[in-house]
Amino acid sequence: MRHLWTVAAVAMVLAGCDQKTSAPAQMVTPGPASIAPVAPRPAAPSAPLTGFTHVKGEDLFGYYIPNTEVKIGDLKLDHVHIGSEAEFAQWEGGDRTTTYAPIMLEFSDLASAKSENELGQTVYAHTIRVLPTAYKLGAGDLRFTGTDPTLGAVQLDGMIDMAALTRARAAGPGAQETILRTALLIGATPFKTLSFNWFGGD
Repeated sequence: MRHLWTVAAVAMVLAGCDQKTSAPAQMVTPGPASIAPVAPRPAAPSAPLTGFTHVKGEDLFGYYIPNTEVKIGDLKLDHVHIGSEAEFAQWEGGDRTTTYAPIMLEFSDLASAKSENELGQTVYAHTIRVLPTAYKLGAGDLRFTGTDPTLGAVQLDGMIDMAALTRARAAGPGAQETILRTALLIGATPFKTLSFNWFGGD
């Protein structure tokens, strides 16, 4: 009987040792809670262009001719015209006409009669001039808004390369260097990457 109690006691000690030496349950540390990505805040709309301003004393006079065709229906952009300092002063002083502005876009109506001018260029009987409702011009920056009954709203945003303009003037007629780069919106039709050469006129 004493022998049986001894065996039972040894068995209980061994069972206790097994419980102490068994590996504890592995603890799992919870990771950080997933965070939903935050949508980027939309850019604030740029303020609409208002008023008529230019940097006085800059000579930007000339005709800026597009290097690629800009066409809406039968109307094709011939050039962007920038006038003289005196014409800017007159316009900004309130002395304005409905046929000319110191900065404007001129389109030819390809459906109208055509002829050839003294330089051998094709000209059309009917043209449309888009005069500004606002502009900002200077230090290379060119922004323009206008409107036309046929074309609708017209918006131009670009940069004039002042150094290239100086070189083009020195080179004279026939200079083929990009002077103006713009984006243009005519009605609902965008023209995103336009470039223009410069012509000083007759």
